[in-house]
Amino acid sequence: MTLQATEPAHCVFCSIVAGDTEANWEVRPNRGVSVVCFHNRLKWAPVMLLVIPTEHMSQADLWSSSALLNVTALAVEMGTKHCGPEGFRVVSNFGRVAHQSQFHAHLHVISGTSSLEEEASQKLQEIKTIDPESTYDMTFDIGEKPFLIKIASVNTSDQRELWGSAQILNAARTALELSNKYSPDGFRLISSFDPEESTPSAESGSAGLFLLGGGQLDLYV
Repeated sequence: MTLQATEPAHCVFCSIVAGDTEANWEVRPNRGVSVVCFHNRLKWAPVMLLVIPTEHMSQADLWSSSALLNVTALAVEMGTKHCGPEGFRVVSNFGRVAHQSQFHAHLHVISGTSSLEEEASQKLQEIKTIDPESTYDMTFDIGEKPFLIKIASVNTSDQRELWGSAQILNAARTALELSNKYSPDGFRLISSFDPEESTPSAESGSAGLFLLGGGQLDLYV
């Protein structure tokens, strides 16, 4: 089920940005700041942060626009700063089946990496991001639900480089196109980041954005 749109006047995150609702801030909404970060009130993991645009928009609006680039940059910065030797994952939920509870666009930064890549290594369906002028076949044989698709860059195998460049926007737009076709009722986007000083593990594979969808999903921690 798609989450019902919320007007700014009734949006919890807009209230936090406006200073009407308290938050434990990491990056405050000062003049010229378009992206902020505060601590999630949930305590399901040692570190749980929320990174949001100050402008009221939906998840789909964020992930399909250039506004995403500032949000992803801050998410990686905050994850690297606060999650240390554990590494971290960045998660964005779309729809109630993926446990999205707030309409206002947001990314979760959570300590610890995801095991999705390892668990799906034998059944992973992978596509590559490409130049906008190119064309490619987006027909998949989705045999299991929920399903997992990895959208990987052809230009980098480094996760932080991918998320710090316009390539993440290309990957995001591809993910949205696939989700509209294969999981319109809801889905999740997720990427894991090894500790900055470590060598990426064999299980983590190359850089990429994972699309998880096709049915009711587990919680994102």
